[in-house]
Amino acid sequence: MRQTSVDIWAKLLPAHFKYLDALENKKTVEVSYHLIGHQGDVLIVNADSDEQLARVVGEDPLFFYTEREIYPLTTREVHKRRLEEIFGKATAHTRTS
Repeated sequence: MRQTSVDIWAKLLPAHFKYLDALENKKTVEVSYHLIGHQGDVLIVNADSDEQLARVVGEDPLFFYTEREIYPLTTREVHKRRLEEIFGKATAHTRTS
């Protein structure tokens, strides 16, 4: 986390919380968690595109004062189907070789 003055935090945190509340109400943010013992949050964001995710991240009032790590998630079922596609192709390729 970048060094930010207490005055900036006091000004921007209420706007940040209001922003997260609005995203949760629109179901754009499925859930948000505070990291205990740290300055930071974990958000589960429902984004249909990279552009939508960039907008969610970039419009946060704390954007210029924080650092982010983004980890794309998928459901286990989607992951399973993708692996079956990959392994199915690999198995078919092995049989024809």
